[in-house]
Amino acid sequence: MHKPLASVIALAHFSLTTQQQDHARALLADTTDWQSWMEQIELHGLSGFASQHVAAYNLPVPAQQQLALKALNIRHRAASNARHKALSEIATAFAASSLDWVALKGVALMPYIYKKGELRPMRDIDILMPIAQLPEARSVMISLGYSLPQEQPSKFMRDMHQLPNAAKMVDGFMVSVELHNDGISREVPGHYFYPQDPAQHQTIDWDGLPVNALTDLDFAHQVSKHLEGLHSEAVLKLINVMDVIGLANQIAANGKFEDLVKRYPHLLSTLKCLHLYTPLPHSLQAHINNMPVKPIQGTGQIMVSLRTALLANYSLPQRFGLLLRPSDWWLHLYYNVDPNHSLLWVKWVKHPLRILNWLSRRVYSRILGG
Repeated sequence: MHKPLASVIALAHFSLTTQQQDHARALLADTTDWQSWMEQIELHGLSGFASQHVAAYNLPVPAQQQLALKALNIRHRAASNARHKALSEIATAFAASSLDWVALKGVALMPYIYKKGELRPMRDIDILMPIAQLPEARSVMISLGYSLPQEQPSKFMRDMHQLPNAAKMVDGFMVSVELHNDGISREVPGHYFYPQDPAQHQTIDWDGLPVNALTDLDFAHQVSKHLEGLHSEAVLKLINVMDVIGLANQIAANGKFEDLVKRYPHLLSTLKCLHLYTPLPHSLQAHINNMPVKPIQGTGQIMVSLRTALLANYSLPQRFGLLLRPSDWWLHLYYNVDPNHSLLWVKWVKHPLRILNWLSRRVYSRILGG
């Protein structure tokens, strides 16, 4: 299970304090495998912040890697411009068909929190819509030239929280669009459907393009629930960690943190877990009582997918270990248990029942699913 290098984690901040600069400098000075470092920087979506921090704080990264970071940034900026063009076209077509939508995750976070395309790379444009409007939205996407399969690739995915990915080449980049009926994955308890209340909506300006988005409290809830789930290759990307921290820090700066934890109390345990992985800004820590200080087993390591645990080349005891005993840190994160509290109930009751739920859904899909 993947955990990034300490020298990569050290750069996953919007800015570095003097102490964090010294820490990053010491870790980078000891780095010898720069190829692995670059691979992890790109995997975790940190090329923009790595380049920014190296320049701002004179961090010891070789010239060759600095050039590689700049090249990645140029590519990410160009890809961001292509997504801007694609979303502008989609928004115009949806408006013509009176379709409602809000942007989720990176496509709304980038212009709102990060401001620069290279600071928030992304894989997809995620859009949440009322479920009744998805058939017409599918037709609109096809009319715009997107390839959009009629069905999901497997029976298990037939009730996914989104349509199959729509894809189209735009200015030399493959733009992938996910149309969601639910902002929360099936692997995570709960739902987040398109909010009908106008008070839960805001508009974000992206270089002249009005982007429909969730208001800050709902946005923080949705991105945290995305973070708390399972991720491909068991990799929790540090840029997704920064998404939650960045939104929470903005909410605190706006004097709304108490409103956030009152409406979505799970975010307190989430932020405490993230603090053990990469320390929260002091401005955000000031709003959270009983910050954890003791390390937790497996910090930063999330549970592998059931497919990996069941089908990869593992012994039976290893399979049981992967399924029933993921890292304590992930159990705290996924089940929203304060890191200062016990996991006894989770380990012996809630998590085994969750595994049984996941397995039964897959069995149903294979045997009875239409």
